[in-house]
Amino acid sequence: MPELPEVESIARALRRALAGRRCTGLRVRFTGVLQPSPAVVRRTMVGRTLVAVERLGKYLILTFDGRQPGHVLLHLRMTGQIFLQEGYRPDRHVHLSLKFGDCTVHYRDIRKFGRWTAVGPDWRERELAHIGPDMLAVRFASWLARVARRRAPLKSVLLDQQVAAGLGNIYADEALFRAGVHPLTEPAACDAATLQRVLREAKAVLRLALRHGGTTFLNFTDFNGKPGNFRQRLQVYGRAGQPCRRCKTPIERLVIGGRSTCFCRACQPDLHESSGSVRQVQ
Repeated sequence: MPELPEVESIARALRRALAGRRCTGLRVRFTGVLQPSPAVVRRTMVGRTLVAVERLGKYLILTFDGRQPGHVLLHLRMTGQIFLQEGYRPDRHVHLSLKFGDCTVHYRDIRKFGRWTAVGPDWRERELAHIGPDMLAVRFASWLARVARRRAPLKSVLLDQQVAAGLGNIYADEALFRAGVHPLTEPAACDAATLQRVLREAKAVLRLALRHGGTTFLNFTDFNGKPGNFRQRLQVYGRAGQPCRRCKTPIERLVIGGRSTCFCRACQPDLHESSGSVRQVQ
């Protein structure tokens, strides 16, 4: 699933390429990606100028001008791609094509889980009330208040979009490795300095991944149809059984909250194991 760096890279590219340009047409090949209906989405975009592109967590928010500005929320979910590529011939997975004058933007989604949702003026309160502050913007004091007493594994807490939005499975594993914290560690068992380190490293790995265009494992491409190149810089995610790049200990894998989790036992010691107590994976 595209995470914050991948979505942010698309948001920046959309601003550069399309902000200030008028949407002149919309071709729909699969209506299921449009909510509440194709007609409402078409009225919101076609004939209007794209005036702003924002991002909150993994959501893109497109704002179009008008007496009553129109807003479209875009969530790429697992396999959504939005890109501008000259000479591209849409295949059966391209569900939308948007015209902005002489350029065409395509939306491609193999799994068909992504959604383009036209929303009203109160969209922040109605549509994104379940989303916490953006991970890159959240302040430590606010984040600490949300997590300090939690007894779920830190890995699960980092993935909780109500706590802070944007971090997914890849970068949660990478952040915990960089912080030297075992993924099963509970926030309630950590001191403030440890939690501050986790948040700092989560932000750092997101910024680093953004500089490298994000991470491509299956089919993510940026706005110009190019894959992200952060994959070769991953320290633990997707590397189970391979030697740790730092200490050569084999990377291990476990499942936490239904999510595959990779870590280095040497670089991320489990305090409960060292004390002889038993862990329960949630």
